[in-house]
Amino acid sequence: MANKSEKKARHAIIVDMNDFLMDYAATKLGEKPDLAQQVATAGKDNLNGLDDLFKDNGVGRRTKYLDLASGFLRDEADAEDKDASTDIDAATQALAQEAINYLSSHPKEFNRWEEA
Repeated sequence: MANKSEKKARHAIIVDMNDFLMDYAATKLGEKPDLAQQVATAGKDNLNGLDDLFKDNGVGRRTKYLDLASGFLRDEADAEDKDASTDIDAATQALAQEAINYLSSHPKEFNRWEEA
């Protein structure tokens, strides 16, 4: 079981991933009141749904989501001296799915432009 600091770090990267994704979404689709829900719905069943939403051939999904998750997991593995046999690709997909689920259950947290 992950300790408290690991859970905190994992939550922080999930928030960061969603922040980056929402900034990208706002650039591509405009700052709409329901944008976070729209993004979450597009990626909930399959992250490739983001490609269709953004019409960007996967650039946003890869650079604003999967690359962040992968970097975090690699840094975490290096910091813990984990065995290189860790399947980073599978762990990246799992973290990305966890992040999109978080976005889905906390959409108002990521529609910050509504407050401006």
